[in-house]
Amino acid sequence: MKKFNLFAYATLAGLALSFAACTDDDPEISKPGPQIDRGEKCRIESFVLNLPEGETLSGDVYDYDKSIDLAYTTPQLEAMKTATATVKLSEGATITPDPSVAADYTQPISFTVTGADGKTTRIYTTKPVEKVVVSYTKIGALAEKTATQMDITDHTKYLQIGVSGDKIVIGTKVFDGKTLAAAGNLNMTGYDGLQVTSLANDEAGHLIASLTADGTSGSAPVTYACWKNGCDQPAETILGPSDSAIAAFLSVGGNLVEGKALITALGARVTTGPSFCWGFADGVRGDYYNLLTGQPSNDGSWSQMVSACSGEVSGTWFMWDAVAGGHNVLTWEGWDGTSSLNLKQIPGAAPNGPNNWGNYTKGSIRAFMFNEKAYAAVFTTGWPCTYVSIVDSNGEFLLNPAEATLNYAISDANPYCPVGTFVYNEKENCGYVYVLVPGHAVKSWKLEITYD
Repeated sequence: MKKFNLFAYATLAGLALSFAACTDDDPEISKPGPQIDRGEKCRIESFVLNLPEGETLSGDVYDYDKSIDLAYTTPQLEAMKTATATVKLSEGATITPDPSVAADYTQPISFTVTGADGKTTRIYTTKPVEKVVVSYTKIGALAEKTATQMDITDHTKYLQIGVSGDKIVIGTKVFDGKTLAAAGNLNMTGYDGLQVTSLANDEAGHLIASLTADGTSGSAPVTYACWKNGCDQPAETILGPSDSAIAAFLSVGGNLVEGKALITALGARVTTGPSFCWGFADGVRGDYYNLLTGQPSNDGSWSQMVSACSGEVSGTWFMWDAVAGGHNVLTWEGWDGTSSLNLKQIPGAAPNGPNNWGNYTKGSIRAFMFNEKAYAAVFTTGWPCTYVSIVDSNGEFLLNPAEATLNYAISDANPYCPVGTFVYNEKENCGYVYVLVPGHAVKSWKLEITYD
């Protein structure tokens, strides 16, 4: 995933700037008063750098030291190496060298401005400076459609959601990631007789699924498949077939194909609350981890999920844990030995109270990195409604559940928990969060980065 840095304001190191004022008899320096007009006739009044693809960078012109500050952000630096300039001069003045000729503005460039009299001169020197940029993440609702509109009303078949490139996959149906319009079916070539049990995707939009014969998490064997080249192309097996039934609450952190990734799934339902985790590097399976959460996964709620923000084992983790009458969201606080996770609770990330009754408190979680910050997207439900929240490891909300309450409820006839996912679009430099409320609706949000 692309990195987003906060830039410090500093002159490029090692640049030696030489400034020359007007000629020795420059009236601004030697003779105060009206004679200053002679100097004003050899001024640069404005200086604009023309970068490729129509982008411009306005320079700050300072007459006291004859400098032009070019405040840039890191993404602009490479483009400054072949930029031209548009310059406004005082009336009748001329400038050399020609600013319309491409030059490398990552280095100081001196321009001589000659007044209309042909004698009065000033030398201005450009100075590249790194700009102070503070980045913020903003979020906005993108799309929402009902299950009826998307023809996914049979919630026994459409319980899982994942992303493949610019598409989303629900069960085996494919939809446009922005409009939620129908876009075909998942290519299941090579997996005849198997059904989707759980779906997930990495941050780059590589879809994975756990597959079993009957599509349930309690059956075995289990095969893990990855659609590395898009959901319309055949998948390849990355794990299994296994005699175990590790197929539920699937999550992926990092990039499964190019870089590091961690795949997690719910393990046995016991008091130590284990989740299984497989490490990958450039698509090749590496280390295996048995993550002991210390939170019981057999307490009657039967809903616990661990999700890694990235492909780094030492990175940030989040966990969703249902308990009788409520639920908790916890974040990784450090390793205890080789496999156990130390966790701390994030208050308010999963609303409790009358909207959560007993074992019908259900939910899931998807951890991710965006704009260099670790987040968890939390999807929870009780009887009357469904909540979505996005929170960081310090408990600061990007999306507050009070602001994302969806009027879709579970029932005895539809006792399934909401599921969701995240994907980062490198080309657009933005992220997308999706939630599926089985049998009811799909909703999405877009995360963008703004600079101040």
